[in-house]
Amino acid sequence: MDLQAITDVVGAVSVPLFAVASMAAVGLGQTVRQFIAPLSSFRLLVSGTVANFLVAPGLALVLTALLPIPADARMGLMVLACAAGAPFALKLTRLAGGDMPTASALLAVMLVATTVFMPMALPLLLPGVEVSSGSIAAVLIPTMLLPLGAAITVRQLRPGLAGRLQGPVQRLSFWSMLVMLANQFVADHRELAGLIGTGTVLAIVLFTLANLGAGWALGTAKPGVGAIVGISASQRNMGVATLVAVANFGDSSAVVTVVLAGFLALILLLPLTWLAGRVGTSWQAGRLRHG
Repeated sequence: MDLQAITDVVGAVSVPLFAVASMAAVGLGQTVRQFIAPLSSFRLLVSGTVANFLVAPGLALVLTALLPIPADARMGLMVLACAAGAPFALKLTRLAGGDMPTASALLAVMLVATTVFMPMALPLLLPGVEVSSGSIAAVLIPTMLLPLGAAITVRQLRPGLAGRLQGPVQRLSFWSMLVMLANQFVADHRELAGLIGTGTVLAIVLFTLANLGAGWALGTAKPGVGAIVGISASQRNMGVATLVAVANFGDSSAVVTVVLAGFLALILLLPLTWLAGRVGTSWQAGRLRHG
């Protein structure tokens, strides 16, 4: 078995495993009441929706129009722009000192919204490119909705079991993400090298940072929510984006662009959210000392 065959097999397992495990990990921590909680907060729901489904695709459109980006990379960035609800956003929110129940509830709503938004929006964002709404839905339903719904049901009916399962499922999600990233870099290292110097890396960096800033600004409409919305908007759902890119643009560099964007987002957001958490902690301590 040659290297290409091995990476194909590893990718066929790790990509859907990462998506399913990520959704299940979120659902195992959510009761039905917690899942619908954001619906009672108009500001949270509006800021999260605007940041994820208006600002993010809009930024992708602007950046791909202004920068010299190959057509395949443009497709990958558009797929990523439509994929909200990244489970890794919870880890970043914890680093930033954000409210975890609010972040978890918003994440669950964004996941469901992605399954509705992506099949409708992606064909409009990529005119002239053959994109099947049906194939997108066929990918999202078994990898997002079904695992999320099943896990929430377990959490609702068997909370003890859900608590025991959540840790191992989270670790499975994390390690499958690392395997997926490493495998994609091995399989597509030539395509990745070809993207250097094309404007793709700059577009991804600007896309990530602009989403973080815009989402943070939108979230400040509700106290304590700025970091949550900013992280939600900037950390896109790489697992779902990869699945959709493979299903629709499997023979192009769109998949490589999604993986590269996920990798660069981690490099950018991990130190920024950690710094935000440290600054927030110091500010709170200062208020307590002078209060």
